[in-house]
Amino acid sequence: MDPQQLLAVPAVRAWALASILVALKTLGSGIYTSRIRMQKGIFISPEDYAVMGLETKTGLDSEIERARRMHQNDLEAALPFALIGLVYALTGPSSLGTWLCFAGFPLARIAHGVTYARGLMPHRTVAWSIGFGITVWMGLTSLIALL
Repeated sequence: MDPQQLLAVPAVRAWALASILVALKTLGSGIYTSRIRMQKGIFISPEDYAVMGLETKTGLDSEIERARRMHQNDLEAALPFALIGLVYALTGPSSLGTWLCFAGFPLARIAHGVTYARGLMPHRTVAWSIGFGITVWMGLTSLIALL
């Protein structure tokens, strides 16, 4: 099957679109972290200060650390979603399952990012749990389908 035929399968196409959205959201988290660093003039390594002609600062900034943790969390969630999601899409899930997983996960990750950046609890945990639950669901149903 050539790539165009594979992308014509609705579940595979939905997975591809969801994966792109999740990857873009993850890249956005990195940009957000960098923007805060630039605004505050707090960089990650001595060579960053040197190229800017600034004195090296030490210590942690709570806002930068929050953004960095949000980005790390995105990285930890995106890879399992993309890998498991592809297998799930290839197992021929129902239209409802496809829609819930491949629309639900990106929406949950976007909500997680917004609530993480703003320090909103328990909303952040709810958004994370929805995304995690979707990934586990896809993993278990894919495993069952493959056995």
